[in-house]
Amino acid sequence: MKKLLVIVVLGLFIASQGQAKVKTKDINFPGKFYTTEIKSCKASAYNEWHNSFSVRNDIRLVKGLIGYDWPADWEKNSTSIMPIHKNITDPIKMLMVATHNAIGNNEQDNIKIAKNFLIELAETDTLYDSIGFDDVKKKPTCYAGGDVNAPCWYHQYGFARDAFGNYMITALWLKDELNEQEFKIVDKYIEKMYKKFVKPIEFHKEEQGFYQMANGGTAILVYASWTNNKKLAAKEINFRFKEMDRLFYEDGYINNNSFRGTKAQHYHSMGLNIALGYVYIADLWGAEIPKKLHNKLVKASEVANLAITDWDKFTSRKYSGTQHNKISSKDSARMHTHHMAFALDTLMKVITGVELEHDAVYLQKRTYHMKDGIDDLIGFNPNCTPEALALANKAKQEAKGISVDLELPIFDDVEYTLEGQILKINIGEPKMKPLMQHMGALLMKCGSGLIDTSGWLSFVSSDSDDIKNARNQNCHYDYFQKSNDSEALELFKAVLSGTDSVLDYLQK
Repeated sequence: MKKLLVIVVLGLFIASQGQAKVKTKDINFPGKFYTTEIKSCKASAYNEWHNSFSVRNDIRLVKGLIGYDWPADWEKNSTSIMPIHKNITDPIKMLMVATHNAIGNNEQDNIKIAKNFLIELAETDTLYDSIGFDDVKKKPTCYAGGDVNAPCWYHQYGFARDAFGNYMITALWLKDELNEQEFKIVDKYIEKMYKKFVKPIEFHKEEQGFYQMANGGTAILVYASWTNNKKLAAKEINFRFKEMDRLFYEDGYINNNSFRGTKAQHYHSMGLNIALGYVYIADLWGAEIPKKLHNKLVKASEVANLAITDWDKFTSRKYSGTQHNKISSKDSARMHTHHMAFALDTLMKVITGVELEHDAVYLQKRTYHMKDGIDDLIGFNPNCTPEALALANKAKQEAKGISVDLELPIFDDVEYTLEGQILKINIGEPKMKPLMQHMGALLMKCGSGLIDTSGWLSFVSSDSDDIKNARNQNCHYDYFQKSNDSEALELFKAVLSGTDSVLDYLQK
């Protein structure tokens, strides 16, 4: 028996070693989580009146988090279907982005303010009185008894855990600025919080779904960097890759996320965004992304596009698991890409090479969260990465060439005019005949919002803040997608893709 046991144990050990893709020696901490050096980034600075400790309101927002009673807030205001968490998520995002901007711009006074906030949050044990993971397991599940208004104890835990994870990222950014005493205060708080909120989920297998901060995996990575524990980082990455491989199906759908009824698109794109964010960090730190997992992420990106272009086909995929959090109510529907994943297009392009399809509602809604300057679901702003800056620079150079010479053949010999954030095209021109042939059917399907019966068709800038026009634009896009007229579809997409460049040119 003893010999058999030894053989079994040895076999399991060898198997586990064979499965491991990342070794401790592979790990190299960049020091600043998502980068080796924090630089000034326009994507993280909305404007001079926002996202800075030079602004009184931004300071006041962060101050509100110090010692905040999150459990009381959660108990009073949150339900399973509607967690109200802005009183902890908004301040931690402001702390992160204002700290990032202070360091990137070398603003010593603001760096000092950031340090003081970091220390005050630690000294007051902020969020420590929130329920921990071990106690959550003893509570009823979310949507208990099918009641959407039932309390969700996991929300109280999860938002506290993730706010702490983002606190640790901020601490990493400021680590070199802390003196010995300041470091001891912050480190003591981190150890205390980690023990209650994160350590219990180390290598914990989630039954369903892929959600905030990679189901807590991102917080483990940050702690590993803070403590310079390469062994923990390697072990976490190997575990999370296996989890992602289990939860992401071969066809790109995500366990639980992709099957949540009228919110399926919302949660699929959320899970994809978080997975891509985690993979970006893992790759930066020295991990080799398994080919099988990468292929699944490519497929998941394509499914995100399918949800945009063909909702019925996207939702036709059957799910065999238990779905206690499926939402059927149209009143709660979110049939658009997750608006807080404001740089999903960037991550998809960088990691999978897949271009995100045009989602007008998403493009309008995400502008609000772009102003936050940080994606707290993944712990950084993908638009501030070197890869994103390179893509943006390339696009800028291309746009510059277009703006100077207006080298867009599609607009040659076509009459057009500018009205605010709308470009009006005269589709009576011969070049626009493929579009003109559809005007009657387009008018019946989408209404006259962007159609002038005298022969003009309007195209909306991606920067437009008019949600009505954005929805109408999306209706036009969907119509041509389903028209079985490839010539008209390609022409429509060509005009739409060139709209921003022409608008920019005309405005200048």
